[in-house]
Amino acid sequence: MSQPSSPPIPRRALIGTYGIGLFAGGQWDMMGILIPLFAVFVGLSPSEIGLVVAARSVLPVLFSIHGGVLMDRFGTRNVAFWLAIFTSVLPLLYPLAGWFWALATLQLVSGHISTLAMASGQTLINQLSKGDPTELGRFSFVTRFANFAGPVLIGFVWHQLGVWPAFLVITLWGLLILASVTLIPNDGNPRHHSTASLKRFWPRWSDYREAFALATIPAVAFALAITMIRNGPGSIQASFFVVYLDQIGISGTTIGLLTGLSEIFVGIGSLAAGWFAARAQAHWLVIIFVAAAVFFICLTPLVAHAIPLLVIATAMRGFSQGVNQPLIFSILSRNVGLNQQGAAVGLRNSVNRLANIIVPTAMGYIAEWWGIETSFGIIAIILLSIAVVIAVSVKRKAVF
Repeated sequence: MSQPSSPPIPRRALIGTYGIGLFAGGQWDMMGILIPLFAVFVGLSPSEIGLVVAARSVLPVLFSIHGGVLMDRFGTRNVAFWLAIFTSVLPLLYPLAGWFWALATLQLVSGHISTLAMASGQTLINQLSKGDPTELGRFSFVTRFANFAGPVLIGFVWHQLGVWPAFLVITLWGLLILASVTLIPNDGNPRHHSTASLKRFWPRWSDYREAFALATIPAVAFALAITMIRNGPGSIQASFFVVYLDQIGISGTTIGLLTGLSEIFVGIGSLAAGWFAARAQAHWLVIIFVAAAVFFICLTPLVAHAIPLLVIATAMRGFSQGVNQPLIFSILSRNVGLNQQGAAVGLRNSVNRLANIIVPTAMGYIAEWWGIETSFGIIAIILLSIAVVIAVSVKRKAVF
Protein backbone atom coordinates (compact mmCIF):
# COMPACT_ATOMS: atom_id res chain seq x y z
CA MET A 1 0.00 0.00 0.00
CA SER A 2 1.53 3.34 -1.00
CA GLN A 3 1.94 6.01 1.64
CA PRO A 4 0.85 9.60 1.01
CA SER A 5 3.73 11.69 -0.29
CA SER A 6 5.34 14.04 2.21
CA PRO A 7 5.72 17.74 1.43
CA PRO A 8 9.14 18.59 -0.07
CA ILE A 9 11.89 19.42 2.43
CA PRO A 10 12.88 23.12 2.26
CA ARG A 11 16.13 23.29 0.31
CA ARG A 12 17.88 25.82 2.58
CA ALA A 13 17.06 23.81 5.71
CA LEU A 14 18.24 20.60 4.04
CA ILE A 15 21.57 22.12 2.94
CA GLY A 16 22.18 23.55 6.42
CA THR A 17 21.30 20.22 8.03
CA TYR A 18 23.65 18.37 5.69
CA GLY A 19 26.34 20.90 6.56
CA ILE A 20 25.96 20.38 10.30
CA GLY A 21 26.13 16.61 9.88
CA LEU A 22 29.03 16.95 7.44
CA PHE A 23 31.28 19.17 9.53
CA ALA A 24 30.30 18.09 13.06
CA GLY A 25 30.87 14.44 12.22
CA GLY A 26 34.06 15.30 10.37
CA GLN A 27 35.40 17.23 13.33
CA TRP A 28 34.68 14.29 15.65
CA ASP A 29 36.65 11.95 13.38
CA MET A 30 39.49 14.44 13.03
CA MET A 31 39.81 14.59 16.80
CA GLY A 32 39.70 10.79 16.81
CA ILE A 33 42.94 10.84 14.80
CA LEU A 34 44.55 13.84 16.44
CA ILE A 35 44.04 13.10 20.15
CA PRO A 36 45.71 9.65 20.19
CA LEU A 37 48.64 11.05 18.18
CA PHE A 38 48.89 14.05 20.51
CA ALA A 39 48.67 11.75 23.56
CA VAL A 40 51.56 9.64 22.24
CA PHE A 41 53.46 12.86 21.43
CA VAL A 42 53.23 14.11 25.04
CA GLY A 43 54.26 10.70 26.41
CA LEU A 44 51.09 9.20 27.90
CA SER A 45 50.96 5.47 28.73
CA PRO A 46 48.52 3.08 26.97
CA SER A 47 46.11 3.12 29.92
CA GLU A 48 46.25 6.94 30.05
CA ILE A 49 45.61 7.13 26.30
CA GLY A 50 42.58 4.88 26.73
CA LEU A 51 41.25 7.06 29.55
CA VAL A 52 41.84 10.30 27.62
CA VAL A 53 40.01 8.93 24.57
CA ALA A 54 37.20 7.67 26.80
CA ALA A 55 36.91 11.00 28.63
CA ARG A 56 35.23 12.71 25.70
CA SER A 57 32.25 10.39 26.14
CA VAL A 58 31.68 10.73 29.90
CA LEU A 59 29.47 13.83 29.91
CA PRO A 60 27.49 12.70 26.83
CA VAL A 61 26.49 9.56 28.75
CA LEU A 62 25.07 11.73 31.54
CA PHE A 63 23.72 14.69 29.58
CA SER A 64 22.96 13.66 25.97
CA ILE A 65 19.33 13.10 26.94
CA HIS A 66 19.22 16.56 28.47
CA GLY A 67 20.78 18.03 25.33
CA GLY A 68 18.14 16.33 23.20
CA VAL A 69 15.38 17.62 25.45
CA LEU A 70 16.77 21.17 25.12
CA MET A 71 16.59 20.80 21.34
CA ASP A 72 12.95 19.74 21.62
CA ARG A 73 12.24 22.57 24.05
CA PHE A 74 14.07 25.53 22.50
CA GLY A 75 14.50 24.43 18.89
CA THR A 76 17.31 22.37 17.43
CA ARG A 77 18.62 25.22 15.31
CA ASN A 78 18.94 27.57 18.30
CA VAL A 79 20.85 25.03 20.39
CA ALA A 80 23.07 24.12 17.42
CA PHE A 81 24.11 27.76 17.02
CA TRP A 82 25.73 27.91 20.46
CA LEU A 83 27.25 24.46 20.11
CA ALA A 84 28.91 25.55 16.86
CA ILE A 85 30.54 28.51 18.60
CA PHE A 86 32.08 26.23 21.24
CA THR A 87 33.33 23.77 18.61
CA SER A 88 35.27 26.69 17.11
CA VAL A 89 36.87 27.86 20.36
CA LEU A 90 37.72 24.76 22.43
CA PRO A 91 40.28 23.20 20.01
CA LEU A 92 42.60 26.16 20.59
CA LEU A 93 43.10 25.04 24.20
CA TYR A 94 44.46 21.58 23.36
CA PRO A 95 48.08 22.53 22.57
CA LEU A 96 48.22 24.06 26.07
CA ALA A 97 46.99 20.83 27.70
CA GLY A 98 50.07 18.64 27.37
CA TRP A 99 49.61 16.48 30.48
CA PHE A 100 47.15 13.79 31.46
CA TRP A 101 44.73 15.62 33.75
CA ALA A 102 44.53 18.78 31.63
CA LEU A 103 43.95 16.75 28.47
CA ALA A 104 41.36 14.51 30.13
CA THR A 105 39.47 17.53 31.51
CA LEU A 106 39.43 19.26 28.14
CA GLN A 107 38.22 16.04 26.53
CA LEU A 108 35.31 15.93 28.99
CA VAL A 109 34.00 19.31 27.85
CA SER A 110 34.94 19.19 24.18
CA GLY A 111 33.56 15.67 23.74
CA HIS A 112 30.18 16.68 25.09
CA ILE A 113 29.95 19.73 22.85
CA SER A 114 30.95 17.72 19.77
CA THR A 115 28.47 14.97 20.59
CA LEU A 116 25.60 17.44 20.92
CA ALA A 117 26.65 19.18 17.69
CA MET A 118 26.39 15.86 15.84
CA ALA A 119 23.12 15.11 17.62
CA SER A 120 21.67 18.40 16.39
CA GLY A 121 22.29 17.33 12.81
CA GLN A 122 20.77 13.89 13.46
CA THR A 123 17.73 15.44 15.14
CA LEU A 124 17.20 17.92 12.31
CA ILE A 125 17.33 15.24 9.61
CA ASN A 126 15.01 12.98 11.63
CA GLN A 127 12.52 15.83 11.87
CA LEU A 128 12.82 16.76 8.21
CA SER A 129 12.77 13.20 6.80
CA LYS A 130 10.14 11.74 9.17
CA GLY A 131 12.11 8.49 9.34
CA ASP A 132 12.41 7.81 5.60
CA PRO A 133 15.40 5.40 5.30
CA THR A 134 16.24 6.62 1.80
CA GLU A 135 16.49 10.25 2.93
CA LEU A 136 18.41 9.20 6.04
CA GLY A 137 20.75 7.19 3.81
CA ARG A 138 21.38 10.25 1.65
CA PHE A 139 22.16 12.29 4.76
CA SER A 140 24.62 9.64 5.95
CA PHE A 141 26.21 9.51 2.50
CA VAL A 142 26.67 13.28 2.20
CA THR A 143 28.10 13.63 5.70
CA ARG A 144 30.77 11.04 4.90
CA PHE A 145 32.63 13.39 2.57
CA ALA A 146 33.92 15.33 5.58
CA ASN A 147 34.50 12.09 7.47
CA PHE A 148 36.86 11.18 4.63
CA ALA A 149 38.47 14.56 3.98
CA GLY A 150 38.83 15.54 7.64
CA PRO A 151 41.02 12.65 8.84
CA VAL A 152 43.15 12.78 5.67
CA LEU A 153 43.66 16.53 6.11
CA ILE A 154 44.41 16.36 9.82
CA GLY A 155 46.80 13.43 9.41
CA PHE A 156 48.71 15.36 6.74
CA VAL A 157 48.80 18.61 8.75
CA TRP A 158 49.97 16.77 11.88
CA HIS A 159 52.68 14.89 9.98
CA GLN A 160 53.93 17.92 8.04
CA LEU A 161 53.27 20.95 10.27
CA GLY A 162 52.81 19.77 13.88
CA VAL A 163 50.61 20.53 16.86
CA TRP A 164 49.35 24.12 16.56
CA PRO A 165 48.48 24.05 12.85
CA ALA A 166 46.58 20.79 13.37
CA PHE A 167 44.37 22.25 16.11
CA LEU A 168 43.87 25.46 14.12
CA VAL A 169 42.41 23.31 11.32
CA ILE A 170 39.97 21.84 13.87
CA THR A 171 38.91 25.37 14.82
CA LEU A 172 38.31 26.31 11.18
CA TRP A 173 36.18 23.17 10.83
CA GLY A 174 34.08 24.41 13.75
CA LEU A 175 33.48 27.69 11.93
CA LEU A 176 32.05 25.68 9.01
CA ILE A 177 29.54 24.14 11.44
CA LEU A 178 28.54 27.65 12.48
CA ALA A 179 28.13 28.73 8.86
CA SER A 180 25.88 25.71 8.23
CA VAL A 181 23.65 26.56 11.19
CA THR A 182 23.06 30.07 9.87
CA LEU A 183 21.57 28.58 6.69
CA ILE A 184 18.70 27.00 8.62
CA PRO A 185 15.73 29.34 9.14
CA ASN A 186 14.02 29.48 12.51
CA ASP A 187 10.62 27.80 12.38
CA GLY A 188 8.84 30.71 14.00
CA ASN A 189 7.53 28.63 16.91
CA PRO A 190 7.22 31.03 19.89
CA ARG A 191 8.44 28.42 22.35
CA HIS A 192 11.84 28.57 20.68
CA HIS A 193 12.22 32.30 21.15
CA SER A 194 10.58 32.97 24.50
CA THR A 195 12.60 34.38 27.37
CA ALA A 196 13.91 31.39 29.25
CA SER A 197 14.75 31.13 32.93
CA LEU A 198 17.72 29.12 34.14
CA LYS A 199 15.30 26.47 35.41
CA ARG A 200 14.36 25.59 31.82
CA PHE A 201 18.02 24.87 31.00
CA TRP A 202 18.70 22.82 34.14
CA PRO A 203 18.43 19.01 33.85
CA ARG A 204 15.13 17.73 35.23
CA TRP A 205 14.43 14.18 36.36
CA SER A 206 11.07 14.26 34.60
CA ASP A 207 12.86 14.77 31.25
CA TYR A 208 15.10 11.79 31.91
CA ARG A 209 12.16 9.68 33.06
CA GLU A 210 10.29 10.41 29.83
CA ALA A 211 13.37 9.64 27.73
CA PHE A 212 14.10 6.41 29.59
CA ALA A 213 10.44 5.44 29.10
CA LEU A 214 11.18 5.27 25.36
CA ALA A 215 13.41 2.28 26.11
CA THR A 216 10.32 0.30 27.14
CA ILE A 217 9.34 0.27 23.46
CA PRO A 218 10.83 -3.04 22.22
CA ALA A 219 12.10 -1.62 18.91
CA VAL A 220 13.76 1.30 20.71
CA ALA A 221 15.32 -1.07 23.25
CA PHE A 222 16.77 -3.09 20.36
CA ALA A 223 18.15 0.07 18.70
CA LEU A 224 19.83 1.11 21.95
CA ALA A 225 21.34 -2.32 22.63
CA ILE A 226 22.74 -2.78 19.14
CA THR A 227 24.02 0.81 19.14
CA MET A 228 26.39 -0.07 21.98
CA ILE A 229 27.93 -2.84 19.89
CA ARG A 230 27.91 -0.73 16.73
CA ASN A 231 29.96 1.98 18.38
CA GLY A 232 32.69 -0.45 19.40
CA PRO A 233 34.50 -0.37 16.01
CA GLY A 234 34.37 3.42 15.97
CA SER A 235 35.85 3.56 19.47
CA ILE A 236 38.65 1.24 18.39
CA GLN A 237 39.35 3.27 15.25
CA ALA A 238 39.59 6.47 17.31
CA SER A 239 42.01 4.95 19.82
CA PHE A 240 44.13 1.84 19.48
CA PHE A 241 43.74 1.44 15.74
CA VAL A 242 45.62 4.75 15.48
CA VAL A 243 48.07 3.89 18.28
CA TYR A 244 48.87 0.43 16.87
CA LEU A 245 49.46 1.66 13.32
CA ASP A 246 51.62 4.50 14.66
CA GLN A 247 53.68 2.04 16.70
CA ILE A 248 54.43 -0.19 13.70
CA GLY A 249 55.68 2.81 11.74
CA ILE A 250 52.69 3.86 9.64
CA SER A 251 52.63 7.65 9.21
CA GLY A 252 49.89 9.99 10.39
CA THR A 253 49.11 10.81 6.76
CA THR A 254 48.55 7.14 5.92
CA ILE A 255 46.47 6.61 9.06
CA GLY A 256 44.33 9.56 8.04
CA LEU A 257 43.95 8.12 4.54
CA LEU A 258 42.84 4.76 5.95
CA THR A 259 40.31 6.45 8.22
CA GLY A 260 39.09 8.52 5.30
CA LEU A 261 38.83 5.41 3.13
CA SER A 262 36.65 3.81 5.78
CA GLU A 263 34.35 6.82 5.70
CA ILE A 264 34.04 6.69 1.91
CA PHE A 265 32.76 3.15 2.23
CA VAL A 266 30.47 4.21 5.09
CA GLY A 267 28.93 6.59 2.56
CA ILE A 268 28.59 3.86 -0.05
CA GLY A 269 27.03 1.56 2.54
CA SER A 270 24.60 4.31 3.56
CA LEU A 271 23.37 4.62 -0.01
CA ALA A 272 22.96 0.84 -0.16
CA ALA A 273 20.92 0.72 3.06
CA GLY A 274 17.64 1.42 1.29
CA TRP A 275 18.34 -1.37 -1.23
CA PHE A 276 19.01 -3.87 1.56
CA ALA A 277 15.98 -2.68 3.57
CA ALA A 278 13.71 -3.39 0.60
CA ARG A 279 14.88 -7.01 0.56
CA ALA A 280 15.25 -8.05 4.20
CA GLN A 281 14.07 -7.08 7.67
CA ALA A 282 15.96 -4.08 9.00
CA HIS A 283 16.76 -5.53 12.44
CA TRP A 284 18.47 -8.64 11.01
CA LEU A 285 20.43 -6.49 8.59
CA VAL A 286 21.57 -4.30 11.48
CA ILE A 287 22.78 -7.28 13.53
CA ILE A 288 24.65 -8.83 10.58
CA PHE A 289 26.38 -5.64 9.51
CA VAL A 290 27.25 -4.56 13.07
CA ALA A 291 28.90 -7.95 13.66
CA ALA A 292 30.77 -7.61 10.36
CA ALA A 293 32.11 -4.18 11.35
CA VAL A 294 33.42 -5.59 14.65
CA PHE A 295 35.08 -8.49 12.84
CA PHE A 296 36.87 -6.34 10.26
CA ILE A 297 38.24 -3.69 12.67
CA CYS A 298 39.56 -6.39 14.99
CA LEU A 299 41.46 -8.01 12.12
CA THR A 300 43.86 -5.04 12.23
CA PRO A 301 46.87 -6.73 13.93
CA LEU A 302 46.60 -9.68 11.51
CA VAL A 303 46.54 -7.58 8.34
CA ALA A 304 48.35 -4.35 9.28
CA HIS A 305 51.69 -5.46 7.82
CA ALA A 306 50.10 -6.19 4.45
CA ILE A 307 48.72 -2.85 3.27
CA PRO A 308 46.37 -4.28 0.60
CA LEU A 309 44.71 -6.51 3.22
CA LEU A 310 44.52 -3.60 5.66
CA VAL A 311 42.84 -1.49 2.99
CA ILE A 312 40.28 -4.24 2.25
CA ALA A 313 39.47 -4.77 5.95
CA THR A 314 39.14 -1.02 6.45
CA ALA A 315 36.82 -0.66 3.46
CA MET A 316 34.65 -3.58 4.55
CA ARG A 317 34.40 -2.19 8.07
CA GLY A 318 33.26 1.15 6.66
CA PHE A 319 30.69 -0.40 4.32
CA SER A 320 29.20 -2.47 7.15
CA GLN A 321 28.88 0.61 9.38
CA GLY A 322 27.36 2.56 6.52
CA VAL A 323 24.58 0.04 5.97
CA ASN A 324 23.63 -0.35 9.62
CA GLN A 325 23.57 3.33 10.66
CA PRO A 326 20.55 4.64 8.65
CA LEU A 327 18.66 1.44 9.47
CA ILE A 328 19.14 2.06 13.19
CA PHE A 329 18.09 5.71 12.72
CA SER A 330 15.01 4.56 10.84
CA ILE A 331 13.99 2.03 13.49
CA LEU A 332 14.40 4.65 16.20
CA SER A 333 12.74 7.50 14.34
CA ARG A 334 9.68 5.49 13.28
CA ASN A 335 8.96 4.26 16.79
CA VAL A 336 8.88 7.59 18.65
CA GLY A 337 6.77 10.72 18.21
CA LEU A 338 7.94 13.77 16.30
CA ASN A 339 8.12 15.85 19.49
CA GLN A 340 10.45 13.27 21.10
CA GLN A 341 13.01 12.97 18.33
CA GLY A 342 15.59 15.03 20.23
CA ALA A 343 15.14 12.97 23.39
CA ALA A 344 15.41 9.75 21.36
CA VAL A 345 18.64 10.88 19.70
CA GLY A 346 19.94 11.95 23.12
CA LEU A 347 19.09 8.55 24.59
CA ARG A 348 20.84 6.81 21.70
CA ASN A 349 23.88 9.06 22.08
CA SER A 350 24.06 8.30 25.81
CA VAL A 351 24.32 4.61 24.98
CA ASN A 352 26.69 5.43 22.11
CA ARG A 353 29.07 7.32 24.35
CA LEU A 354 28.89 4.69 27.08
CA ALA A 355 30.50 2.33 24.56
CA ASN A 356 33.08 5.04 23.85
CA ILE A 357 34.03 4.94 27.53
CA ILE A 358 34.04 1.19 28.03
CA VAL A 359 35.84 0.01 24.88
CA PRO A 360 38.96 2.24 24.82
CA THR A 361 39.34 2.05 28.62
CA ALA A 362 39.14 -1.76 28.56
CA MET A 363 41.47 -1.95 25.55
CA GLY A 364 43.96 0.34 27.25
CA TYR A 365 44.29 -1.89 30.30
CA ILE A 366 44.24 -5.11 28.24
CA ALA A 367 46.98 -3.63 26.03
CA GLU A 368 49.06 -2.72 29.08
CA TRP A 369 48.70 -6.21 30.57
CA TRP A 370 48.83 -8.45 27.48
CA GLY A 371 49.75 -6.23 24.52
CA ILE A 372 47.83 -4.26 21.92
CA GLU A 373 47.50 -7.17 19.48
CA THR A 374 45.80 -9.33 22.12
CA SER A 375 43.44 -6.51 23.08
CA PHE A 376 41.93 -6.52 19.59
CA GLY A 377 41.10 -10.24 19.84
CA ILE A 378 39.62 -10.06 23.33
CA ILE A 379 37.39 -7.09 22.46
CA ALA A 380 36.20 -8.89 19.30
CA ILE A 381 35.14 -11.95 21.29
CA ILE A 382 33.25 -9.82 23.82
CA LEU A 383 31.40 -7.66 21.29
CA LEU A 384 30.48 -10.51 18.96
CA SER A 385 29.19 -12.55 21.90
CA ILE A 386 26.90 -9.69 22.91
CA ALA A 387 25.65 -9.41 19.31
CA VAL A 388 24.72 -13.10 19.39
CA VAL A 389 22.81 -12.58 22.66
CA ILE A 390 20.88 -9.67 21.09
CA ALA A 391 20.02 -11.77 18.02
CA VAL A 392 18.75 -14.67 20.15
CA SER A 393 16.68 -12.29 22.30
CA VAL A 394 15.08 -10.68 19.23
CA LYS A 395 14.20 -14.11 17.83
CA ARG A 396 12.76 -15.51 21.07
CA LYS A 397 10.79 -12.44 22.14
CA ALA A 398 9.50 -11.58 18.66
CA VAL A 399 10.44 -7.92 19.07
CA PHE A 400 9.55 -7.11 15.44
